[in-house]
Parts: sequence; structure tokens; C-alpha cells
Amino acid sequence: MGELAYLNGNYMPIECAKIPVEDRGLQFGDSLYEVIRLYGGAPFRAGGHLERMRAGARVVGLPEDCIDVLPEVVEELARRSGFGDAFVYIQVTRGVCPRIHAFPSGLQPTVIGTVRPFDRLPEELYVEGATAYAEPDIRWGRRDVKATTLLPNILAATRVARKGGYDAVLVEEDGTITEGTVSNLFAVIDGILRTHPVGERILSGITRAAVIEAASNKGVEVLEESFRIQDLDRATELFFTNTYCEVLPVVRVDDHVVGEGAPGPVSRTLLEGFRDIVRRETGSA
Repeated sequence: MGELAYLNGNYMPIECAKIPVEDRGLQFGDSLYEVIRLYGGAPFRAGGHLERMRAGARVVGLPEDCIDVLPEVVEELARRSGFGDAFVYIQVTRGVCPRIHAFPSGLQPTVIGTVRPFDRLPEELYVEGATAYAEPDIRWGRRDVKATTLLPNILAATRVARKGGYDAVLVEEDGTITEGTVSNLFAVIDGILRTHPVGERILSGITRAAVIEAASNKGVEVLEESFRIQDLDRATELFFTNTYCEVLPVVRVDDHVVGEGAPGPVSRTLLEGFRDIVRRETGSA
């Protein structure tokens, strides 16, 4: 049937889905979201995405029972659309009420889902590697909550896109690299694969976890420990991970060339390992 939406119990063409102007997701970004990849029409690790949304709901005080319907919504959007490689977007807002900052109790959450086809990134990006640019990390302190209040991410991503880069490398005041605007980040430093530890300072990606699993399967040592922008001088490889790009090598950050300036063996191995996991779990080719 093509691009579809789910809104509060009803399925419809995506252009027909409307929310009230006083929905708090629109007024305040008072909402949570997830993006789930379909491979061959099958959702990849939807359970992990929904558990992360539940954890976020507990932090921000959204009723968890509004998430109960989402496993069925994801499956039904995938089935009705008939898409193979696609994304299902799900969002839960606080609901509708007159615009005040402190939210009243008893609001009925707005539950949204959409499905759209996805075209894979150009293969030459994996062969040649991507460029990134450093940007200050000015996001709120609970980055582990996947909320729709994304203005710092949007502005940083736009500055990078206008310079021709793929994503930003976000850097805190002390020089610590956290992640990208839409990605987790890994670096091979002194022969060890390193990535920022899980906690409130990063969003713990579903793809990130699968890549760490692939590393274990391939015998690649992983150290979940933060590193700083100056440590990139010792990095031989750098790569982003997310639902869109899977494992994308980064060969340049600003004017700094990473390693030999070409994708390295670790990123290639882990992209292969990640795709092995996807094939095993979804049955996709």
C-alpha cells in the first residue's frame, strides 16, 4: 500500500495523519521517538528499541502502557506497506492540552507511527569513507532519553551537511568526544576499539550494541571508555554506527586525516559482522 501512518488506533495514508495544534509534542518537543529498520520487510531488534522507549518514558513520566500497542503497530505497518528495506518511525507525545509548561495529570498520550522506504547509502561512501566535522556538544544532560527535542543536533548536523560532511563529532568542553548527532562513534586507538561508555551522556544505540556483539564474534577487543579529540592523532580507524548507516568509516575530521585516510580492516570486518547478525535475525538476503 505504500507510505502509511498510524495515529491513535487508526491506519491511514501518511498525508492524512494530523495532530491538534496544542499537542505537546508539537508545542514543546515533549515526546519520545524511535526509528526501526526493516530488512526484507522484517523489523530488526524492535524489542530493543521499544525497551529503550520504555526506559525513557520512566524518566520523563510518560505512562508506559501507551507503548504496549507499539509492537503490533510496527508489525502491521511493515505488513501493510509491503516494503522490503524501510524505516518505521514511532513517536509517543505527552498529549493535548492548553500550552503550559507544567503538564497536568491524566493526559492521553498521542501515539504515532509511519513507514517509508529506505535507499541504502551509496556504496562508494563505505569504500572511500566519510568526512566529519567537530562540533561542541551543547545538548541537555539526559542524552540517553531519545526525546524529540533535538534542536542542538539539528543545528550541528546542518552546519556539517553544508560543509559536505556526513555527521558531526560532538565534543564536550573538556575535549571528550561523546558521539555524533545521529550516530554512535567508535575509534581504533593503540590497537583497541574504543567507544564512549553507556550512560546519561550518550544515546545507547541498538546498532552500537549489535556492533559490539559483532566485535565479540570476530575477536575484536572493545573497550567502553571515553576518548578525547586529541586522541584522534593516535586513531588508525574511526567509524559511525546507527540504524541508517550501519557501520560507516570516517576518514577525516575537519582537516585531520584518520589513519591512512581510507577505511580500515576493523570497520570492514564489523560491517560484515553486523550484516551477518541482521541476516540471521531477519532472514534477509
